Amino acid sequence: MILTNVASPTKPLVADPLVASDVEIVRRILAHIDRGTTDEGAAWREPVENYLDATRFAREMRMLRAMPSVFVPSAAIGDPGDHVERTAFGVPLFAVRGRDRSARVFRNACRHRGFTLVEGAGCANALVCRYHGWTYRLDGSLAHVPHREAFPDLDVHARGLVEVKSHEVDGLIVIDALEPAPEPDDDAVGWLTDGTPWRDKLMPAQRLVYVDATLRPMNWKVLVEQFLEGYHIRSTHKETFFPLQYDDLNVVERFGPNSRLTFPYRNIERLRDRPEDTWTTDARVTYLYQLFPNVMLATFPDLLLMIVIDPVDIGHSMVTVYSMVRPEVAGRAGSDARQRDPVAAGALIARGTAEDNEMSEGVQRGLNSGANAFVEFGRHESAAGHFHAVLDDRLARFAPAATAS
Repeated sequence: MILTNVASPTKPLVADPLVASDVEIVRRILAHIDRGTTDEGAAWREPVENYLDATRFAREMRMLRAMPSVFVPSAAIGDPGDHVERTAFGVPLFAVRGRDRSARVFRNACRHRGFTLVEGAGCANALVCRYHGWTYRLDGSLAHVPHREAFPDLDVHARGLVEVKSHEVDGLIVIDALEPAPEPDDDAVGWLTDGTPWRDKLMPAQRLVYVDATLRPMNWKVLVEQFLEGYHIRSTHKETFFPLQYDDLNVVERFGPNSRLTFPYRNIERLRDRPEDTWTTDARVTYLYQLFPNVMLATFPDLLLMIVIDPVDIGHSMVTVYSMVRPEVAGRAGSDARQRDPVAAGALIARGTAEDNEMSEGVQRGLNSGANAFVEFGRHESAAGHFHAVLDDRLARFAPAATAS
């Protein structure tokens, strides 16, 4: 059993790196290959009712809105005027890049009649409501009201867009809580804005090439779980990932409420006879960063995916995938790279993703069968257990509010 860099959910590490270096990761993987082992942790049993109970889901949504989270990658709004919307935990929001190149996040509603201001993604010099034409500058201030004389009591300076406090750090735009928390977690923002675990992997992927948002018929936790173990590689991905990767072989690291899993490719064994100072994990592993609560960063050769899982109701979730590449990779793809889906149907990653979603849909159906009282996670699936432990910890802080309601 190898467990390293295991941090308290509430206190960041200071002296030690949050995750291992690429060279150390290679050492651990080669040792696992030689011994036929994998990283292990505590087993976990999650009650089935926690996926099906409407009261529990309502508590989860209150909790999710009361904590910081990753909103979009910086690459989604690369230039001034770029804007993109997303409904986060039931709250419509959008991000926009200002003329000063600062990223800002606003609640997605016109201050006149509440019409959704931003629809989809785009680029504009100003944000104009399609309903009555109220116009806002990129910093959110109200710039123009048609027939202004019809609103004698309107304070233009007080009717700008409602901003959500945000932080742009290391390739991510992180938002603060959308609702007040009964017990604020002062460290929660820090765990999402210290990008040292993922900075060198995410920052080179500066070009957004494709975005896909799909409603999936699964509870949001079932979708998160599918990313957090490699125990299923042989059985689920028999003809896709398994020929390239190892079954049930992962390095699992935790930093605060977050996790990083390493999925090695078989070509990593080519490093055995090379000097360690030449070792690199590029094109030899997939790193999967689970940024609590609902965001995954997944690295692939020439591609980085950010996957956001937004709960909709007990049995449905909106999954948004942002596909990013290095500028030189986008250049090789041609001038229409933004219209090309790098994980299009037929591509290896898309096929593997479809297999994962098929399994998750099956889990969702099985939850309603009445066969099981709990969902079983073994010692080789400890990252999923860590996710549920952190979720339980956060929900416990909302117990007084839940009781009062």
